[in-house]
Amino acid sequence: MKDLFIICEGKTEQVFCRRVIEPHLFPQHEGVVRATLVAFSRKGGVYNRGGVRRYQVMRNDITNTLKEHRRDGVYFTTMMDLYALPSDFPGKDSNQRNPVNPRPYVEALEEAFANDIGDHRFIPHLQLHEYETLLFANLKSFGIFYEDCEKQIEALQAVVDRFASIEHINDGGATAPSKRIANQFPTYEGQKTAAGVNIAEYTGMKRLREKCPHFSDWISRLEAIGTVGA
Repeated sequence: MKDLFIICEGKTEQVFCRRVIEPHLFPQHEGVVRATLVAFSRKGGVYNRGGVRRYQVMRNDITNTLKEHRRDGVYFTTMMDLYALPSDFPGKDSNQRNPVNPRPYVEALEEAFANDIGDHRFIPHLQLHEYETLLFANLKSFGIFYEDCEKQIEALQAVVDRFASIEHINDGGATAPSKRIANQFPTYEGQKTAAGVNIAEYTGMKRLREKCPHFSDWISRLEAIGTVGA
């Protein structure tokens, strides 16, 4: 039995990992995804979880989890947004993001993150630029959650048409993928866990991977460690 711990930024990612990633990696139930929320503070020996705020707290939680689970067949990864990482995150002070080609930047941060944790079982992943990027993979999927939304879908398609890929949609405070979705669907902010996961699940892993190469590379790495068909 394989165990894959995925340390998630928020509840939406947590549910996505259980409902979409786990069935893909373990189609015969030969393993399990243990999606846990990232720690952002600690008080009285208890971690508060959900959201990336302080790297050192997150690092301590990850390294402690690694120490607790040393048996064979246990692996660790992350699903966190590149958007709004804390300033003390590994690699941020020595790398510069190029909006035209964001891949080298996110890969440099992932490599710095892996080196800082220092465990071969740990495969970090940072979303370009956040979870909601995945929802742009098939905009028609919004129709499974929202009624009469053709105009909203057209507006989001106009956004997609301006970028080389949906992973290029930028990460400004007002222009991040989630903000663009909320501009068209104001109720989305309060429905992220339901709408955000349902839309991605309906879109399907194949389409998500076709439209999000960096995300797809992460899934390939998880497959390569023996989680699929092992």
